[in-house]
Amino acid sequence: MSDKTTVFVVEHVDEVVIVEPLGDESSFRYFDIHNQANRVMRALDDSSVRGVVVDLRSVPTLGWVMTSAIVRLVRNLDYRGGLAVYCSASQANIDQFSSMKLGEPWSHHDSRDDGVAVIRELIVSRSSLSDEGA
Repeated sequence: MSDKTTVFVVEHVDEVVIVEPLGDESSFRYFDIHNQANRVMRALDDSSVRGVVVDLRSVPTLGWVMTSAIVRLVRNLDYRGGLAVYCSASQANIDQFSSMKLGEPWSHHDSRDDGVAVIRELIVSRSSLSDEGA
C-alpha cells in the first residue's frame, strides 16, 4: 500500500544527491515520510556521496514531521563529513531553516543547479586543503 507512495524524489549528480520532498504531512502519512526518509538515508550512506541538495520547491511550508525527516538526513550526512544545502525554498522555509543550526554550509540557493555548484566548489576546496596538509 505505502510502497507506491513517493514522498521524496532522489536524483544523483555525480557525488551530489538531490532530494526533493513532494509534500508534507498534509499530503502523506507519518509512516510513509519516515519510511522513505530511511531509504534516502541509506542512499546517502554511500561513501561516494559527498553532499546533498534539498530541493524545497514542492513544499511551500514544512510541518514538523517533514522538517524532522530532513534534519535527520542532513545531520546524518554532516556527521560523516558531508555537505548539505537547500534550494528553491519559500520565505517561510528559509526563515525556519535559518533559525536552525544544521551545520555548514546549510545555506539557501535559488536553484538546484546553484546548490550543486556550491557543493562541488566546497568539495574541491576541502580536497585542496587536505592536499596541502598532507
